[in-house]
Amino acid sequence: MDAEVKRLAQKAVDLYKSKDNSRILICIGGPPGCGKSTLAFPLVDKINSLLSSPPTHHPSIVDSSTALATQPQESPDKPAVSVSLDGWHYPRAILDTFPDPQEAHYYRGAPFTFDVDSYLKFVQKLKQDTEEEVGYFEFDHALKDPTPAPRPITRKNRIVVIEGLYCLLDEDKWRDAAEMMDLKIFVEVDEEVERERLIERNYKAGLASTRELLIERVDASDMRNGRTVRSTRVTPTDIVWSIQDPSHGK
Repeated sequence: MDAEVKRLAQKAVDLYKSKDNSRILICIGGPPGCGKSTLAFPLVDKINSLLSSPPTHHPSIVDSSTALATQPQESPDKPAVSVSLDGWHYPRAILDTFPDPQEAHYYRGAPFTFDVDSYLKFVQKLKQDTEEEVGYFEFDHALKDPTPAPRPITRKNRIVVIEGLYCLLDEDKWRDAAEMMDLKIFVEVDEEVERERLIERNYKAGLASTRELLIERVDASDMRNGRTVRSTRVTPTDIVWSIQDPSHGK
């Protein structure tokens, strides 16, 4: 994966330099548990090291099934920053107003539980206005809801890496956002590896009262979402295999 990070970072820097310093947008999509954030964080660090500063120390990349990658030490002055699509989850209070609130909460994480209109406006503003500050939301896992990010995207942030399940979804509005991306990266993972990672990760997070119920939800929701992003996606510019995926190369 280190080689892929270097390759993708150089590709982003070359694009940036070829476009007269206009903002470059990069998205990283893929099924749940594939390691999107595990790729995004070192990618941002590497882009910044290539563009403006000595390399930022980054801990060894870890398997996303057991731990979250350490976030890069981003600065408002750094050229590249990362944003998670999770910030566009509808708040639980909004899910309560859905026609079937129980379904909306159970399947939270499916495309219909995201505020795609707000996400599309965010991407459009990033692409069209590189001088204005652009605010956004982050997902607070303790609160289980989005909260305002502590700082906006500024005019100095000329490369924005957005990672999330539906960044490459080939459906209305999601497609429009994807087509504005300069690089469209899809992270692939074997479905059995994906399932085991999700069961372990969600079990540690206490997302169900029993392991049996958790497995049932993983199969009903997460794995279904994974099949959706594989079967209904905008053509990526790059496909990379998940970190520590034993199926890679088979």
